[in-house]
Formats: sequence, structure tokens, C-alpha cells
Amino acid sequence: MATGSRRGFGNTERRKNARTGKTTGWRARYRGPDLGRYNQTFTTKIDAEAWLYSEEALIARGEWIPPDQRVARVTVTLNEYVAANMKVRKLAPRTHEEYETYVERFLTHDELGKKSLRAISARDITSWYTRVQEQTGKTMTARVYGFVSSVFNAAVRDRLVDHNPCTIRGASEAPRRSKKTVATPEQIAEALLHLDERYRAMILLAAWSGLRSGEFRNLRRRNLDLVGRRVVVEEQIQNLRGQGKVVRGVKTEAGARIVHLPASVTHILETHMGAFSQAGPDGLVFPSRVGTPISQSVLYKVWDEARRAIGRPDLRIHDLRATAATQAARTGATIAELQARLGHTTPNAAMKYQAAVAARDAHIADALDDFILVPVDLTARKKKSPTPDGGKSSQAKATGANRSR
Repeated sequence: MATGSRRGFGNTERRKNARTGKTTGWRARYRGPDLGRYNQTFTTKIDAEAWLYSEEALIARGEWIPPDQRVARVTVTLNEYVAANMKVRKLAPRTHEEYETYVERFLTHDELGKKSLRAISARDITSWYTRVQEQTGKTMTARVYGFVSSVFNAAVRDRLVDHNPCTIRGASEAPRRSKKTVATPEQIAEALLHLDERYRAMILLAAWSGLRSGEFRNLRRRNLDLVGRRVVVEEQIQNLRGQGKVVRGVKTEAGARIVHLPASVTHILETHMGAFSQAGPDGLVFPSRVGTPISQSVLYKVWDEARRAIGRPDLRIHDLRATAATQAARTGATIAELQARLGHTTPNAAMKYQAAVAARDAHIADALDDFILVPVDLTARKKKSPTPDGGKSSQAKATGANRSR
């Protein structure tokens, strides 16, 4: 049984034993800002009302969160929250694997990961950041810091902490390479001579189409239209820890695209497919010697030998994509066209390739001189030194001299 009283905020009720009629305690109840019902049982009525007053004060100050979450704020550790947060995030398999690596290397066994979320201060983050810097490079440090900062942002949204302690300015910004590494058409042609015939068409396609490694390694016959000179990009292959090679759809809508190929490339592809590709619509265009998609490790080994042979040990496989983008920009492709060709979701990356050929603008301006016709009298006027008043000074001086006479 229960008898109670109402007040301005919430209500209290006395709990009685139905058999003996004795009071067993007091229960306080109220409806929170989230419209949920919350209650707590106390020994005395004054304690129950005191609890209601404190809850009402939290709401008035804008500091209220559900009572059950206040316990979590104190007890949950960073490692525990990261594990829970990773389960609800919508992540691509490769991204999920990458984040798991961050956790294993830099949080699980670190003192920061074992601390309560609410107990972690900006100073703790700075100390941890210094330890991470000592263990890895600048790019990895920036990525790990960005990940941990995103975890705390989620904790703020979940109202487990009041603020994000990751306050180091610029810590999540990875250092940019000083310049985009690209190969010249001559270097690509020379590199082909140092490749096994099985891999030549694949490298040529990579250097002139801009396909990603996972995209061209998984390419199927049905994806290639040699007559229309185009390739349909819809899937990619990724090496995932514990799962091996996994075929999945491209990461974004922009990644699903049709890329048109130069005639020279399709001619080489046609010859390659007759000699090395698997039969049938689903047959791999670039199978390994055992009939599976070429692995990243084999691809890297094959390309490493070729790039060293041409004196470009700095040229990575991914730089072939940059090479294709830069060559496309040199044809006059717009930012939107580059973005579509490369499968970028934003124009920022495409703008980099246009900037890479900006130096060509001076040569274009020089070449335009061959087409410009300028009347002789205009040329003569151009040779005269300009004056601050737009050419009137000489006439004014002459007029002034005549008047003085």
C-alpha cells in the first residue's frame, strides 16, 4: 500500500506493509525533462523531499541528466566506454579494424584507458599524447588523437562527461606531404618494361584511370566494356584482420562510378585479358597465379622492383592514382570532372590536382602570344612610360610652357 502527497515538483508517497500497516519507507517520484518517470526510495519523508528539491535544482540550472547515467559517469572507464561506443558506431569494416588497432596499441594497456571517464583531465590527455608521440609517427599520432577526441565528443552527447578534455590545438591534424608525388608518362612507360607481363596492364590501368588499389585488384570482366572504353567501379577488395580478403561495395556513393579509358589502355587490356584473365562475367581481370585476387603484399613487391629500377623509390602504388588525376587535370578537366573520375565525395582533393598543374598557366599565357594581334599604334603607346595622372602630365607641361612664353 502507498499513501502520498503532491507538491509543486514531483510527489512523495508513504510505503506501507499491506499485512501489518507499518510504514516501510517513502518513495519520491517526478517526471524528468525527457518526459521519463524517475523514482527513488528513502527511509524518511524528509529525505525523499530533499531528493526532489535537489533534482528540481539540477533541472533549473540545466545540469540534469538521468540518475542512472550519473552512476555511469563515475564508474565507467575510458576503455569500457570505447568498447560500448564502437558497437553503436556505423563504421566501414576497414575503419572499424583501424580503430581497434588504435585501442589495442594506445589505450587498452595505457593508464589513460583504465581511468574513469569523468576523472580524465586535459592534463591527463596531454601526458597520454606525449606517450603516443614517443611510440609512433606524426601521422599516426594525429589519427589516434582524433579518434580519442571523437570518443569524448560522443561521451558529451551521452551526457557522461561535461566537456571534451582533448584540447590540444592542431593535435588531430596530420602533417601534409610537402608535394604530391606523381610519375611522368615517360616514367610509367619505363616502369612497364621492368614488370612481369602479367602485371603490366594492371599498372597501366592504375596510372591512367585513377582507380584505387582495392578497386582494380577486384576488377571483373563484367566491369569492363572494351568497346565503349569504360570501366564500371562498384566493388572493392580489402584485407581485413582475421577475415582475409573481403569483397564489399565501394565506401561511398561517389565511389560507385564509370571511368572512361584512353584507347591505348583498352588495347593493352584486351591483349592482357586474352592471355591472363579468368573466363566468365565474374572472372578476375587481374588474377594472381593461384587464381585469387592479387594480394596487397604481392602488388607492393612487384611495384617496388619496378620503381627502384627507374630510380623512383618514393613512388607508391597510391601515387599512381595521383598521377592519373594530375594527367587528367592537364587536359583541362574541371574540378567537378576530376571529382567524378576519382570518386571523391568532396571537391577538396580534386582541387589539389588542379593546383599541381597551375604552373602550366604561365606556359599557356606565353603560347597565347602567338594568336594575339595588336595594332601598331597601340603597341607604340604601350611603350611610353605611364604617368600618375594617366598620361595627362606631358600635355599639361606643354600647355604650361606655352603660357609662360
